[in-house]
Amino acid sequence: MYLKLTVAGRLGRDAEVRSAGNGQVIRFSIPHTQRTASGEERTLWIECSYWRNPGESTEVAKVLRKGTIALVEGTPHVRLYTKQDNTLGVSFECRVSALRILAYSPLQEAESPATTPTPVEEDTIPEEPIPPEIPGSEDLPF
Repeated sequence: MYLKLTVAGRLGRDAEVRSAGNGQVIRFSIPHTQRTASGEERTLWIECSYWRNPGESTEVAKVLRKGTIALVEGTPHVRLYTKQDNTLGVSFECRVSALRILAYSPLQEAESPATTPTPVEEDTIPEEPIPPEIPGSEDLPF
């Protein structure tokens, strides 16, 4: 039997690095929102656990911030627990085997010096020629 979960979306909170046993785990969550026929929205939070062995780096946790778009592949897991009010709770989790950053959070893009535009003087901007009008092009749909 083969079971695999693939999730892509914006992180709902900053990642946390915790020590566990002889390694570390990076924990973060990705929401999945569905709209019912009645217009009600339901959000399922997928709790992701990215396990790292003692020699492996946890530097990726620095870019896993709220708003970052990530693609996660792993094994799904359902965990039952007791809430503080003694009711039963269910957590849907993904034990991550592969992680790919698709886009950084807007805060990280603003902080990055590589994405800061450099000022360009007006006389250095080359002028582009205006293409000639094509007869009959005004009725094109695009």
